[in-house]
Amino acid sequence: MELIGIHGLRKSYGRTVVLDGLSVAYKPGKVYGLIGDNGAGKTTLFDCMLGLTRPDGGEIVKTPGLRVGYLPAEPFFYSLVTAHEYLEFCLKAKGRKIDNGRIEELNRLFKLPLGRYASTYSTGMKKKLALMALLLQDNDLYVLDEPFNGVDLYGVIHLKNIIGTLKAEGKTVVLSSHQISVLHELCDSIDYLACGIIARRFGGENVAEIENCLMEDV
Repeated sequence: MELIGIHGLRKSYGRTVVLDGLSVAYKPGKVYGLIGDNGAGKTTLFDCMLGLTRPDGGEIVKTPGLRVGYLPAEPFFYSLVTAHEYLEFCLKAKGRKIDNGRIEELNRLFKLPLGRYASTYSTGMKKKLALMALLLQDNDLYVLDEPFNGVDLYGVIHLKNIIGTLKAEGKTVVLSSHQISVLHELCDSIDYLACGIIARRFGGENVAEIENCLMEDV
């Protein structure tokens, strides 16, 4: 059973072709990695999946009622909005009940000053806050764009544990990163995006084999 299937996806910006007939499928209870050069189209693929960008062609088929949470590479927060107010907004946007007890419970892990303006947070804190909102929404699919960038050592450890918990709960996670060793540790498979398509899906290979394969394409 496919949670989401992408077939022949195409997207160009002017004369620059970013996605050129890309096809990929994601199943429930799996963690998928996505790697590729800067500008390869990873964020464009995510934006198309989320409906933030209209593709030029192809088809995206989602399970009816699919709840999707998106962590962008650089989360944006309006000024003069506290972190707690941001969480409340995200819950209301998904029709979820505001449970302050659950917020406090989850924040024991994230340790964020929820009374402060979110726009004043560091990069790592902003990512923690955005991820916290997604967890409170209880989504089915979590799309994480470069979630480890700008996160400190303990944040990386916590994030890895969270991804493992989501998988154990039957959730699906798709995350991009340049850290192949981290993806290898977390993911059931790793997709290599190049020339506008998924050029290869790595499964049982070790890190050295994946890196050697990528170097051959350089």
